[in-house]
Amino acid sequence: MIQHSTGNLPAKIENYVAQKRLRDAFGLLRHYSASLGDWRITDRIDHLEQSYSMMLRYAIDGVDDPSRDEIYSSIVRGIFEILDLVTRNTSRQKSPAIYFSTLRYEDLQDDTLKSLVDRYLAMLSKLSLYNIAAGNAAGATGVKEKEELERRIFNRIWIAYPLSSDDAAVVSSILSGEEVPAYFKEMVVSALLLGLLQYYDESRLNILLDIYQTASSRVIAVRALSAALMAMYVNRSRVPSSGLLRRIEALRDTTPWHNDVKEVFLEFIRTRDTERINRKMQEELLPSMLKLRPDIARRMKGGMTDLPDMEENPEWQELLDKSGITDKLKELTKMQEDGGDVFMMTFSNLKYFPFFSEVANWFMPFHMEHSAVKDALGSELASIGSMVASSPFFCDGDKYSFVLALASVPAAQKHMMLSQFDAQRINELELQRSTLAGDTPSAGAIANKYVQNLYRFFKLYRRKGDFNDPFSLPLNLLQLPFLAPDLTDVETLPVVSEFYFKRGYYEDAAHVFGLLAEVTPPDAQIYQKLGYCRAKLGDNAGALEYYKQAELLNGESLWTLRRIANCYKELDNPEMALEYYRRVEAKKPDDLGVALSIGHCYLELDRYDDALRYYFKVEFLDDKSTRAWRPIAWTSFVAGDFEQSRSYYEKVLTDHPSAADYLNMGHLYLASGSMKEALNYYGLSVDNDSEGTEGFIRSFKSDVPRLVAAGVAESLLPLVIDALLYSRE
Repeated sequence: MIQHSTGNLPAKIENYVAQKRLRDAFGLLRHYSASLGDWRITDRIDHLEQSYSMMLRYAIDGVDDPSRDEIYSSIVRGIFEILDLVTRNTSRQKSPAIYFSTLRYEDLQDDTLKSLVDRYLAMLSKLSLYNIAAGNAAGATGVKEKEELERRIFNRIWIAYPLSSDDAAVVSSILSGEEVPAYFKEMVVSALLLGLLQYYDESRLNILLDIYQTASSRVIAVRALSAALMAMYVNRSRVPSSGLLRRIEALRDTTPWHNDVKEVFLEFIRTRDTERINRKMQEELLPSMLKLRPDIARRMKGGMTDLPDMEENPEWQELLDKSGITDKLKELTKMQEDGGDVFMMTFSNLKYFPFFSEVANWFMPFHMEHSAVKDALGSELASIGSMVASSPFFCDGDKYSFVLALASVPAAQKHMMLSQFDAQRINELELQRSTLAGDTPSAGAIANKYVQNLYRFFKLYRRKGDFNDPFSLPLNLLQLPFLAPDLTDVETLPVVSEFYFKRGYYEDAAHVFGLLAEVTPPDAQIYQKLGYCRAKLGDNAGALEYYKQAELLNGESLWTLRRIANCYKELDNPEMALEYYRRVEAKKPDDLGVALSIGHCYLELDRYDDALRYYFKVEFLDDKSTRAWRPIAWTSFVAGDFEQSRSYYEKVLTDHPSAADYLNMGHLYLASGSMKEALNYYGLSVDNDSEGTEGFIRSFKSDVPRLVAAGVAESLLPLVIDALLYSRE
């Protein structure tokens, strides 16, 4: 439920209900509703509280009441219904939100939902194909009037609360009427959803489930299911009732509910990738292409001005390959193949047309008969419109964006585009469209485009702040226990867990892998991935537990042994880390990374000779690498071999030295008694430290025990810092 400008009382009431403190909830609800002065609401509160008092009395008297839980749930639902009603009526007169401005407008109209629908059906019968084809003024006016009625009906269904039995019957008649266009039935589904996201109303939810169960159109059915599942999740504190649970159980037996719920859930999950895709395009692909512009211009000046030649020029492809653009485009293509929304950013800037100022138009399925499409394309560009309509890549909102943008293109460019569509190409498009139309899309494909439509509305609508964005948090249907039979089977959990895992959503991945571990035989890979997720989340102790379970199932896995060793290292247990690194070394004696890690463990254990032995091994096995220089230099220093340490630090300072490298060289000179040289290198450390003097002082103080162990008088150390600060004034 959306909280409006009525103070924080609604949130407090909901909090009391969540804590099962209904007495306090009733008291606050009375206070909240008093300003309305509506005796009907007061009566409803009295009736609910009397029912609750009676239930409490039976419980105190020890009466065994098998219906107690259901009565309690119905009382809670009643509190929420009254709360929503009071909130709505409190905001009705003054709230600037578009929901309430629409509500106030409809309150001033004389017509009912039924009368609007009757006028709409009459208009449909008048607008015969003959009259539309004739193109007369009356036909064009009729189309505009029909679209205005569609908008009014959409708005009326959206703002109706609670949905009366009469209005519910009218909605059902729209959805079952053969004369009503399929696109408008799809709009009605969205109007029901939009109302459910504003205020929960189980009658709306039941209508959506009716549509899913009975609709002859698979597209409408899956959209209705997607809307129902989204509404259930957003209103999860208010569902389910026993009636709804029985309804879902029946749907499992009579429809492809199990598979469809899984497919819709995967599409909800994919929306989490949209922002990541947008960032990749904005921060990686577009900047790379902009950097490439000078090279492209330079090559074009060299005579490469013909577009077909440019496309076939191998130098062009080489340029893309070297810049990394080819790999980025391949990655985006793979994301698209996986159902990722790669067009969100592209079309986000094309939602400024007046068409998108109306809420209803965001939920209008794309169709060639819409006046906005006809006005934008005219007759000569109808072939392009057909191509857009049949595109499986664009959602409805993006199709309208494309066509409306096309209308603003200069006439000469329009004709150039039209020239690309000769008779043969148009025939190919018609054949492609008929082929696509003949194949019923999968539930996942239908849900994918519908969810993209919804995502664009809640993220891009100019007054999006007036709406409760269901995508502001992950739509995790796993949090709905009554959907567990549909989402926790051994076919679904691996798909969901891998999706989260591959995209770096480690908290969610760990949760789902945990569920998978409960319903499948012990599996080393599951425990490995659980451990990896915990490690990525910074929980090394938790990761270690899972890795150890994986080790029990497959003790020969080098990957597991290395991860266990690393966990011990992160947990400051170098002895155990060393034990596991040595086990890896026994199988991979020439692995340089393992040798370095073993050296680090010996260093932590103050076994300097052993540490140096492994660091020198790394240097010997890879004489072109510099990665052993720093550990050799530091270990030599703490071991007291200042000469060897200096020779390696001199090499380090030729290899992109850091603030830490200059700091360590300063330590070496300080321990050798050369204060001036030490101050010189400390100054260079300050210059290269991103935090400047404060960063240097913090690092210097952390090394005090090592400096004292190297023979530097502890009393000298504060003087060193002050001497450095004076020298830099």
